[in-house]
Amino acid sequence: MLFDLSSFDIIGILIVILLIVLIPMMVRRRIMSRVKRSVLELEEMVEKGEKIILKLSQSGKPSQNQEKLIKNFMEYFVIPPVDMDPNDLVRKLDKILDMSEERFKFMVQELIPDADEEWKYNTIMTLKATLGLNKIAKEVRHNFELAKKTGNLQMLLMLQMSLPLIMKIVKAQFEGIKAFSQGKPIGDGLGPLVVGMIMATGSSEEITEKGEMIIGRKAYNGRNIIITRAKGPGARMGKVGKTINSIIEKEGIKRVITIDAAVKLEGEKTGSIAEGVGVVIGGSGVDRWEIEERIIKEDVILDAIIVKMSPEEAVSPLTKEILEAADKVIPIVEKSILRSKEGTKILLVGVGNSCGLPNIIPDTSVINIKENIENETEE
Repeated sequence: MLFDLSSFDIIGILIVILLIVLIPMMVRRRIMSRVKRSVLELEEMVEKGEKIILKLSQSGKPSQNQEKLIKNFMEYFVIPPVDMDPNDLVRKLDKILDMSEERFKFMVQELIPDADEEWKYNTIMTLKATLGLNKIAKEVRHNFELAKKTGNLQMLLMLQMSLPLIMKIVKAQFEGIKAFSQGKPIGDGLGPLVVGMIMATGSSEEITEKGEMIIGRKAYNGRNIIITRAKGPGARMGKVGKTINSIIEKEGIKRVITIDAAVKLEGEKTGSIAEGVGVVIGGSGVDRWEIEERIIKEDVILDAIIVKMSPEEAVSPLTKEILEAADKVIPIVEKSILRSKEGTKILLVGVGNSCGLPNIIPDTSVINIKENIENETEE
């Protein structure tokens, strides 16, 4: 016996040592296998997104190698302005975003020069969504390869813990890619949907266009309502901030009501409605900044109405719950309008993506919701 240990004791000690060495290796292998499956799934979704864009481009009489163009554009990037000096930072960002938008339009013009304008905008949004998906896939692949190279178990564990949430959002975004490519509305189209429904009620003056936005006028109980939203049914977001500011300056607006989708907390019900004060516009923050700068100089009241939904629901096809919530928003808008005195000019803004939504929506039954899209796919 060694150190007064029996052979059974020695075997037990050896087994413990082996387990101490082998268990981390087994855990690492198991985690790497799971993460690798998710990485491959992400990359497969990117490939499918590229194929969807390729299919769209083939209907537009292209003059170049579309597949090569798409692959090259998947490496496209935007460098934000330096923030060491905050002076005019928002204006710099606005300029860079404008340049980026022009680059997307140029890319789609190369892909499908003879396509309808509405489908060009749908293709732009499909391209943006696929590009975002590709960046996520590359980032996850980078962290996976780095953890694999260094054998860092902590990095692998962090990646594994983050993946369920990442995959949930990415799968919803992939559904959004399919919706854009088919010209179907998404959850983020809540604002334009509500405004399109309001435009269809009663009598309205002729609708005019301002860039990618449309502007209509209505009278309601002695109040003058100016209504604006992104033009449909192509996938547009529009220059909301600049449009609101120009209308405020030109028309002497006293109240602005913005309607938009907003992220709900876990446990909250999809389609629940909330009212508040301020400008409810997501994105880079440029539009909000422009409007907030204007209201410092003008005596303007800002009302905000939101319909809550999850981030996944916002980027995926419109659901029945959100469509039903849009109907419930209209009485709340009317109540907000009546808080102003008669003769007041009020601006009503539908914020969001106009994909699949006509400018005027008299009948919501014609709107393609998620259940309808799924049924069409099955057929």
